[in-house]
Amino acid sequence: MISTLARPFSVLRDFSLFSLNSLKLESHVEEYVRITSLAQLIEASNFSGPLNFLGGGSNLLLQSRIEGRMLHIGIEGITVTLDDDGRYLVRVGAGENWHKFVMHMLDVGIGGLENLALIPGNVGGAPYQNIGAYGRELSELVHSVEVFDLTTKETRVLPNEECKFSYRGSVFRSNFVPDVIITHVNFLLGRLPLMTEYRDVRESLSGCSPEEIDHNLIADTVIRIRQSKLPDLNKFPNVGSFFKNPILTKREYDRLLGKVDIVGFSQGEMIRVPAARLIDAQKWKGRQVGSVLVWHRQPLVLVNCGGASAEEFLDVAQRVADDVEQHYDIRLLLEPVLMGNKT
Repeated sequence: MISTLARPFSVLRDFSLFSLNSLKLESHVEEYVRITSLAQLIEASNFSGPLNFLGGGSNLLLQSRIEGRMLHIGIEGITVTLDDDGRYLVRVGAGENWHKFVMHMLDVGIGGLENLALIPGNVGGAPYQNIGAYGRELSELVHSVEVFDLTTKETRVLPNEECKFSYRGSVFRSNFVPDVIITHVNFLLGRLPLMTEYRDVRESLSGCSPEEIDHNLIADTVIRIRQSKLPDLNKFPNVGSFFKNPILTKREYDRLLGKVDIVGFSQGEMIRVPAARLIDAQKWKGRQVGSVLVWHRQPLVLVNCGGASAEEFLDVAQRVADDVEQHYDIRLLLEPVLMGNKT
């Protein structure tokens, strides 16, 4: 049992989460507490009603009403130590902004995270969904994840293998480790080779010599690519990819090739295909239904044009998924997490 003196925290009632979710959905929670330390988390989690948790709010579909108490995890701090092999062990608070953390690492000369630049959200949400982009997944970089167990009221450290990382998934997104909250993430950086094999990155760097390509140039390239394809969050509220890319067997992939021209990517013995290609093939790119827009440059992204609700997003997502399934016999799965109730 941990006994730690917590700094006082405020409980705000009937609190609006509009500004704390990247889709800018109007949602109210009965009680809201901003958490900045483990001690506060321990004390604030002693609550008899439903407990909910919020990080960067970049992968959430919030419905209009959320019962119970919302703990907004804002634990910050970055520490760096060297291991015996000269690698960097970096401990990061779950409340740190992900992109700012990536750029800070590059500023101090530590590479490895550059392909994941400009991904919205906080550090604590990164292992939850095993974020990945442009040829690199978070699971390649995580040493361990520190969690607070709501049942035992104790902290635990889960090594990489116990996190059970998978494509856009982990043990934290399943039922294998219930009621744990990520407080810190530990990264092991400094030894992975540069990753430039993803098509967009490779093409953008085609005019550069090997000597010119470094961690910073890759980060700048990834940022430029993302900005050219994805909407500005400040102008077009969204959660990034709304659908996961399907993972198929070889037989399923061969059958799909008979219906649409699509490129697959090896995922172990399976093949991952871009959901965006299937959505685009069904002419959804640029279509608007009510206040929800399928982004014209990247159809994986659904945008709130103003005043949309979680139900509207779910309706459009179902229509897109039904259309794709009807034509290709593949069911698209949602990327964001649904939270709350309609009323």
